[in-house]
Amino acid sequence: MAPPAGTIRPWRYLATFVGIVVVLYALVFFTGDRKPDPKLGIDLQGGTRVTLTARTATGAPPTREQLTLARQIIDQRVNGLGVSGAEVVQDGNNLTITVPGDQGQRAKDLAQTAQLRFRTVLAGPFDAAPPPAPAPGAPGNVPSAPGSAPGAPGGAQVTPGAPNPSAPGPSSAPGPGSAAPHAVSTLPGGSVPGGLLPGQTPPAPPTPNPPPPSADSTPATGQTASDPELAKQIALARAERQSTDKNVQAMAIQQLQCTGNDVLRGYDDPTKPLITCDQKDTAKYLLGPSFLDGTEIENATAGYDSQRAGNVVNLTFKSEGAKIWGDYTTANVGKQSAFVLDTEVVSAPTIDQPIFGATEISGSFSQASAQQLAGVLKYGSLPLSFATSDAETVSATLGLASLQAGLIAGLLGLALVFVYCLFYYRALGVLTILSLVLSGVVVYAVLVLLGRSIGFTLDLAGVAGFIVAIGITADSFVIFFERLKDEVREGRSFRAAVPRGWVRARRTILSADAVSFLASAVLYLLAIGDVKGFAFTLGMSTVLDLVVVFLVTHPLVALAAQSRVFSSPTWSGLGAVARIGAIRRRAAAAAAKGA
Repeated sequence: MAPPAGTIRPWRYLATFVGIVVVLYALVFFTGDRKPDPKLGIDLQGGTRVTLTARTATGAPPTREQLTLARQIIDQRVNGLGVSGAEVVQDGNNLTITVPGDQGQRAKDLAQTAQLRFRTVLAGPFDAAPPPAPAPGAPGNVPSAPGSAPGAPGGAQVTPGAPNPSAPGPSSAPGPGSAAPHAVSTLPGGSVPGGLLPGQTPPAPPTPNPPPPSADSTPATGQTASDPELAKQIALARAERQSTDKNVQAMAIQQLQCTGNDVLRGYDDPTKPLITCDQKDTAKYLLGPSFLDGTEIENATAGYDSQRAGNVVNLTFKSEGAKIWGDYTTANVGKQSAFVLDTEVVSAPTIDQPIFGATEISGSFSQASAQQLAGVLKYGSLPLSFATSDAETVSATLGLASLQAGLIAGLLGLALVFVYCLFYYRALGVLTILSLVLSGVVVYAVLVLLGRSIGFTLDLAGVAGFIVAIGITADSFVIFFERLKDEVREGRSFRAAVPRGWVRARRTILSADAVSFLASAVLYLLAIGDVKGFAFTLGMSTVLDLVVVFLVTHPLVALAAQSRVFSSPTWSGLGAVARIGAIRRRAAAAAAKGA
């Protein structure tokens, strides 16, 4: 004979729950790093969060495909550079990089556009120091002689990646501060930058006519999303610094300020000349059009050159790139070639001999900078240029204080729920506390496994979601217990009230949790940033609440109904409603007897 509706075999349900807990903690302790530690966000363990705003040359918003490709490339750089625990998240038209610990500078390096171009040095290096103001009526200032820029990278050499005994030794390269071969002081055609005759008026650079930018253009640093100035700035910089007019080039070399914040970063025209600075902002160069792009690089690794006693970046080209590079070095032995990364000259060495294999980029590299450059070149250039619109650094001390505050808030909320349940439900309140503790055990294991499998990080917003979920879980218990009271108030015993009350409460609990889960899902899909963490933990806790209520709370109440101690009105907290139920039973019996 089938049991009445709501009647269960409680030990089966409890055994199923125990089995789930055993499986979860077996995965925690016997998979991955085997450490029962959840993955914490940077606001709990400290670190850096960098928000990158995409820039486009026309001012139009970036496409979803461009942002997705940029996120994938930065993800590859994260893995390739070994930045542990870093995450790249797409938030609307922005990318957010979070790096735990003290690797904040590496987070900013990951966003480097990394457009490498190989250009011929037409003139330079020139001193990047601001020229003194000319006396009234005096001719324009002439840039410093080549090689006078301190630390200018013009004295390096391009050499094959493998040692070659026939190649000239390092001593053949001019040292820092000496004149580099072919770094002539005149521009093509014989015009001297700024070398105007006395009394001659310098020509004004032409005013560019950039295309009207989009109304919802993407911002540069410090600009709003509707600021149309970025496209105008890029067009103006191209007209002044990539002009083929000798007079305009002369004026551009004079007026260029090396500040390390180049508006052309990632947007220089490879088919035109370029006036730019080196990475240290100590020298200026006039460079020819690009003859080889970094897209032809097959692999890039950092190494140490014992002959030069310095760090280098070793490049291996694809077949087409190797042919272009070999033909160029064969035709330009003794000349300078500049390696230009995001419009900045990394080094401008002299070509010693034809190179058809691996190539070294030498310069003033530290081990870290060589590894960083090799990493960004290895995984390709980004399809967009990014400006750092927000950078937030959280210290480990502040993160620990935030975690402690979150735990205190959670424990205080639990304590208040415990006091209320014990005061109002007595023995049933003990079952509520036990169910909440077991719910916490399951939630913790799931957190550890999610952090290990999908990289889920627990941040302060997630902690807030769990605290709110305490109320949702407790609400399920309240619904069940109040249904029990209704049944007892109608004159039934505690044991008879449990299956009937559960059938009525179950529908309400499912409906309430469904509404909560849908709200969490909608919030997760529409929100960005930390709010997603809140929505995720709230939705996950709602699902786990159903597991605990069905597999723990209901079976425990069913077992309590079979116990004399727990079913006693004094201990169960149902004394008042039991008395009302007894009065109703007597009244119903008297009415039946009178009829």
